[in-house]
Amino acid sequence: MREQGLPPNLGLIESTDGGRTWRSVSLLGDADFHILRSHGRRVYGFDSANGRLLASDDGGTTWRQRPIPGPLIDLAAHPQRPSHLVAVTERGLIASTDAGRSWRALGGGIGLLAWPAADRLLLVDGAGGVHVSENQGKRWRPKGDIGGQPAAFLAQTTIELYVALHDGTVKRSADGGESWEIRSAP
Repeated sequence: MREQGLPPNLGLIESTDGGRTWRSVSLLGDADFHILRSHGRRVYGFDSANGRLLASDDGGTTWRQRPIPGPLIDLAAHPQRPSHLVAVTERGLIASTDAGRSWRALGGGIGLLAWPAADRLLLVDGAGGVHVSENQGKRWRPKGDIGGQPAAFLAQTTIELYVALHDGTVKRSADGGESWEIRSAP
């Protein structure tokens, strides 16, 4: 339920009591983050209201805008080198090694990303195919299929993966994406 008096674009907000109360960290009324990724105090956010990628080195208090070649579908940061990014656009994958200051095309598929280990970048495409790259997105190999269209994707570890489907089903893989079991269904 939306708190009364808050603008539609919430910027970055935080809760320290399990979501009972929230406070603004930054950009209240100015940003609508549809993608947020963090690594320590470094935070990346795609503001869909203004079509901009923002980067913060202080936990989201202050931000710097980064250039992007178009709207982002998803973004993942290298687990040991947070300045190395892979992003998904409508044209495919792009990569940055300088915290989003410059980008190069990787080609490849379109979908949702998870990067649980340096040698394990995962992508679930729009049809539900799971793909793995062991060289930071340069080459991909098929791994499995989630059996539906993904809405959200998370890697707990290199083998424990979770996906939410658009129909509300949540699935789990215990083998790196090769097979999936239903954890909850609507």
